[in-house]
Amino acid sequence: MSVLGRLEALEAAGALRPIDLRLARFCARVHREEGGDPAGADAVALAAALASRRAGEGDVCVPLARHAGRVALAAGGDGAGPAVEAPPLAEWRRALEASPAVGGPGDHQPLILDGDLLYLGRHWGWEAQVAAHLRARMGRDEPVDEARLRAGLERLFGPLRTEAVDWQRAAAALAVLRPLAVVTGGPGTGKTTTVVRILALLLEQRPGLVVRLAAPTGKAAARLAGAVRAQKRTLAVDDAVRARIPEEAATVHRLLVPDRLGRFRHHAREPLPVDVLVLDEASMVDLPLMARLLDALPPPARLVLLGDRHQLASVEAGSVLADLCGSGPRWRPGTREALVRVGAVAPGAAPPADPAAPEPADVQVELRESRRFGPESGIGRLAAWVREAGPAPDAREAEALLAGHGDLAWLRWTGAERLPPAALEWLERRFAPVLEAEDAPEALARLERARVLCALREGPAGAAGLNAEVEARLRARGLVRGAGGAWRGRPVIVTANDYALGLYNGDVGVLWPRDPAEPDRLAAWFADGAGGVRAVPLRQLPAHATAFALTVHRAQGSEYDDVLLVLPPRPHPLVTRELVYTGVTRARRHLTLLSGVETLLAGCARATERASGLAARL
Repeated sequence: MSVLGRLEALEAAGALRPIDLRLARFCARVHREEGGDPAGADAVALAAALASRRAGEGDVCVPLARHAGRVALAAGGDGAGPAVEAPPLAEWRRALEASPAVGGPGDHQPLILDGDLLYLGRHWGWEAQVAAHLRARMGRDEPVDEARLRAGLERLFGPLRTEAVDWQRAAAALAVLRPLAVVTGGPGTGKTTTVVRILALLLEQRPGLVVRLAAPTGKAAARLAGAVRAQKRTLAVDDAVRARIPEEAATVHRLLVPDRLGRFRHHAREPLPVDVLVLDEASMVDLPLMARLLDALPPPARLVLLGDRHQLASVEAGSVLADLCGSGPRWRPGTREALVRVGAVAPGAAPPADPAAPEPADVQVELRESRRFGPESGIGRLAAWVREAGPAPDAREAEALLAGHGDLAWLRWTGAERLPPAALEWLERRFAPVLEAEDAPEALARLERARVLCALREGPAGAAGLNAEVEARLRARGLVRGAGGAWRGRPVIVTANDYALGLYNGDVGVLWPRDPAEPDRLAAWFADGAGGVRAVPLRQLPAHATAFALTVHRAQGSEYDDVLLVLPPRPHPLVTRELVYTGVTRARRHLTLLSGVETLLAGCARATERASGLAARL
């Protein structure tokens, strides 16, 4: 059977998507029709299918050496289904280099071969674009009034510590000294507190700066705006500076101003009118969106990236923040000297300079002290344990952590029963009050207090199954009235962008009557970003799903007082260290873990690795 025939069998078995097969056929046809060696057609078809499939899994490129000479695509893990083996590396590379369907860096073919990394053409372009924009900012110094900066740091952060580094202070100074600053840290480490002070210091340097705040999702943007509003009120700055710190944040899509077809108004030829852009939850921004955002940023503009480099990467291809952060911050001698000179760090407390530090490491600060989770916090200690678990997590350590703290509970799940009774009770107790609310704003507020977060989308342990379970429990209590999906109190999450309505993938709302006198006339109510709510007619509501339970991916950028984190009863390849860490850190006050022991340990041992060339480019 030809390679294309085996790819068709893989698509029929569900191991390839239809789009993967279509690209393989297209590249094989281009290869044949434009004079390629017939003997190389199979190698090109396999490369195209593999590059498309891996992009669907989040990889930006395919390292050929990882797949050469072995089975590259297969259905199932038992070896009984259809499979395609890749040629040896040198042979595969020669076939691709000779193919008219494959170009080199800067070309416009459907596939691009850059060394031993194979890209879809558009992914190579996005990666090169992101790298160019970031490197241009990393290689530039900013003129700074150092005396004014020193005075501002003293006023906003207090006397300089001589025995240890105040990482918030260091981050603020670095963001004034450099046009690109990356501030990372776990939940509660003060990223937003720091960024408000960064903006104050920048505005003291140049009062006319135009500042914008952005985040990947509406929920993350609302949280950022609310935190900035609260923090700026107490800043020790002039009223004129305080007034210039923005109180609103936009999603990246809204910032770029899409038309009805999703094309953005702002790009390199019509850049954003901004001097300073703060992007929160940067780990959630995929490669294509980051490329478009950086393309729309004026070359002189400053960029401050905030995020947690240990969280899940974006849903779509790429892991831009993780690639940028690498192994963490290391300052070069010039940067360390500048931070000491402006009073950001004391000479005896600052970490040693590293002349060999790569440029990305030189623009980073990692905030390390959590104000939310103290040293006795179970959630904080569990998050740290997951983050540092390594390839062989200790079961006894996990059990001791989960059993020894009042803000943690562990419901062990073997899969012998659909859900443990304690989990069913948790669902009913947290979500019945949503349907018992007096009005839509109250229902939205109650919904935001608790959430079920799942590693999977489908199955008994998936978000879809848990949503059905909650609905059944609430229906049995008489709280859900009416058939189908239109019932009062149903929480919904938007799953497709609607630029005309201003609703975006990830926005969460609740179905509720427009008028108490007409209880059957429902609308979808969403937060409006200004502290109120707005109603959207049901007939206009874009694609959506029930939102009592969300996948952990969907919950990035959100936090809840009370979280039930559901991992499947047996180990699963989608359960990774980053997923568990992200799920744990969505909880502010209490976390209940529903999981089998083996699933937790295997997940924490499995680190996500996305193939990308961005780190090397930087």
